[in-house]
Amino acid sequence: MNKRIISFLLAIVLCMGMATGCGNNDHTGTQTEGNEAGEQSVSAENVSDEKHLNVALFWVSTSVDPAMNYDGWVLSRVGAGETLVRLNMEAEPEACLADSWEQTDENTWVFHIREGVTFSNGKGVTAEACKNAIERAFTRNVRATEYFNPVSIEADEQTLTIRTQEPCGALLNNLCEPLFSIIDTEAKEETIAYAPVCTGPYIITEYVPDVKVELVKNENYWDGEPGLDSITVTQVADSDSRVLALQSEEVDLTNTVDNSSLELFRDESKYEIHETIGPRTNVVYMNRDNKFLSELAIRQAISYSIDRDTYAGLIGGEKGVGIYSTALACGEGITDTYTYDPEKAGEVLDAAGFTDTDGDGIREKDGEPIILDYYLAADHGSSDAAIIAQAIQSDVGKVGIQIHLVQTENMADIKDSRTFDLCSANDSTAPTADPEVFLIQHYLTGGAGNYTYYTDEKTDAMIRELSSTFGTEERQDKAREISQRILDDATCLYVSYITGNTVNTTKVKNVEQFPIDYYVITKDITME
Repeated sequence: MNKRIISFLLAIVLCMGMATGCGNNDHTGTQTEGNEAGEQSVSAENVSDEKHLNVALFWVSTSVDPAMNYDGWVLSRVGAGETLVRLNMEAEPEACLADSWEQTDENTWVFHIREGVTFSNGKGVTAEACKNAIERAFTRNVRATEYFNPVSIEADEQTLTIRTQEPCGALLNNLCEPLFSIIDTEAKEETIAYAPVCTGPYIITEYVPDVKVELVKNENYWDGEPGLDSITVTQVADSDSRVLALQSEEVDLTNTVDNSSLELFRDESKYEIHETIGPRTNVVYMNRDNKFLSELAIRQAISYSIDRDTYAGLIGGEKGVGIYSTALACGEGITDTYTYDPEKAGEVLDAAGFTDTDGDGIREKDGEPIILDYYLAADHGSSDAAIIAQAIQSDVGKVGIQIHLVQTENMADIKDSRTFDLCSANDSTAPTADPEVFLIQHYLTGGAGNYTYYTDEKTDAMIRELSSTFGTEERQDKAREISQRILDDATCLYVSYITGNTVNTTKVKNVEQFPIDYYVITKDITME
């Protein structure tokens, strides 16, 4: 697309999100008035723009209700939502709204809720308020039970007791998930979708689904004075458009910049780049329900034929091996079962009897050519998926397997319906910095995200054993063993481990790139 056209379209988007009077404040998903039914009492008109930050993120979501889908991640990224426990720069749980806790038995955890914390509307945060918020997540989002199954949640002044149905070694980490953000559930239910009352350093004053979020400083914030007066967060899905917005000074900060574009900022003194390896993996799922991919030899041949070192050089990050990146201990020490070896791929196919009998360059199974549909979509604001898909198509074609690339705008439906042969994904394999939940979702028989139809009794037993393991080191060891078993079975293609990045102008201070990607705006960020 012509850069003038891109700039023009970008200007329209940013106008909606940033310029005074450009947006339509009558949008049904917008909050512009304060203190109705005891809710937020601050409006953007009352706040000085002396320290105003403009941010471009690839996703703003269709709501900011933490109990809906993954919308709590946006609530957390914009600096509004908080949880009982949060993850620090080392991806370790630390105190947040709960300042201490103890495990009294295998199934019981007792949390002390920090004294003196208030919601942004001035109401005190009690154990009862935390109980109501967590229970609301369970009533509205089926994902909640993937993290833990409560028998009871009890509140007594500032003491919150959670009893689980079975031992849950990942409970502390899992309570960091923004799904469990603590909100004032006594606020009007219809306002929670666009202006939940939270405890974070910033308050949402205006929200337009899939377009922008406006925020102001929370004067009642419990953890020190926030460094900004106001923030505008605009959704700019395309990486190139986010880059143009930063270069044109329409925004001060953005993240998830493609590797090729990141080089534009490295030698520029007016920008800072923050990078760290996180738990995200570029993965390609192989559907075992497909008559070809049900064959171990074909999955192995595809695994041998892809040149992951070269792919990582193109898109950045680290070469993938197993499920977990080297950001976690369980990602270390994995044996690379399928090193790049096209000759070995051919040998495996030959030995299994998959040969090209008619000389058209495509091997056959039972006389039928091995042709696979590979679905791909832009993911998390990155163009990596297209680069990976084209490279895999070329490499796999050289060993006699033909791949058709199918671009889609709705990968979620494709995955859920299992109507793909292969499909691309940018997955956080440890979204709470613990390895268990991803295994439950994607590799446990019948898991909600088990897109590959993977099933293995021993793996199921190992995952259940991991659930009742509490020592951090022991949990990492068990997860490593499970990851190796799944890798050896050529279940998926783990292409690369993604390096998260944030780029900002130097007038923005105290920016950090967290390994866990539901933190972007923090209380410490400020402007010169």
